[in-house]
Amino acid sequence: MTDSMEFITTEFPENSTAVALGVFDGVHRGHREVLRHAVGSEGLEPWVFTFSEKSLPTGKMGARRLEPPETKFSIMKACGIRHVYAPDFSEVKGLSGEEFVRDILCGKLRCKKVVCGTDYRFGFKASCGTKEMAEFCEKYGMEYCFVEKVFDKGEAISSTRIRAAAEAADMKEVELLAGYPFCVETEIVSGNKLGREFGLPTINQPFASDYIIPKFGVYVSAAYIDGKFYPAVSNVGVKPTVSDENIPAAETHIIGWNSELYGKKIPVFLIDFVREEMVFESREELFARIAIDRNNAERLALRWIRTKGEETIKVLGI
Repeated sequence: MTDSMEFITTEFPENSTAVALGVFDGVHRGHREVLRHAVGSEGLEPWVFTFSEKSLPTGKMGARRLEPPETKFSIMKACGIRHVYAPDFSEVKGLSGEEFVRDILCGKLRCKKVVCGTDYRFGFKASCGTKEMAEFCEKYGMEYCFVEKVFDKGEAISSTRIRAAAEAADMKEVELLAGYPFCVETEIVSGNKLGREFGLPTINQPFASDYIIPKFGVYVSAAYIDGKFYPAVSNVGVKPTVSDENIPAAETHIIGWNSELYGKKIPVFLIDFVREEMVFESREELFARIAIDRNNAERLALRWIRTKGEETIKVLGI
């Protein structure tokens, strides 16, 4: 994924810009429509104005985030965005709507075109919407484009819908709404290596506390390593049969990969739900069931890799 420090800038543009505004949690299909309008602005450099994620009040991101900044910015870059300006929320929360447009957009970012969704709010205590944005843009000589929501099944696509689908283990719905599958990309840590004893080595990726955790259970998955997809099977949960720890993690057996990956971050895509997490009488029973899950998951994962893998890496910019 794109190095977030490379993409986020504290320097201001020398050229005129088209600025896309939003939180962009998940950078789903609706978000990418906003980005597309900014990128398609002739003669203007496409930028994004958002906020540093750690500085945002919980209510602005939902209870948990959908993806880390590296993934978010990689998708933005793949869409054609040149730079992201992401100050701490505290730096601008006291500005009036007009001060935000005049001093930040028009002043610092040399904005000539504002692009945002029809529900975008800004200014002190979110007191302004698109009506005020249009008035301020006209006052300060900027174009504006308010992008309508993207709908699916008669309902607007939103980060909230994607969170709900992930928590319900509806990974097909997640992929449909986001335009790419649910992705786990935390650093791989050392586990108890029990899988090796049964010929089923796994990687362990603990979930960060402030990110969404899918419903516990077993998933068909696919790992992307060194430019290649590998079919896989993942367990999301707390390993009830072999561990007393209560730290949620994705434990993934990657089919066809045997080298060490400790300390690395690789994307593991959760494609479909297989079954709920279970407690087994013995380790032997557990790994016998994992072998069955492995064989069933391989076929489904290979089909997904063949039909959707290439499009996924284009969307994510990896």
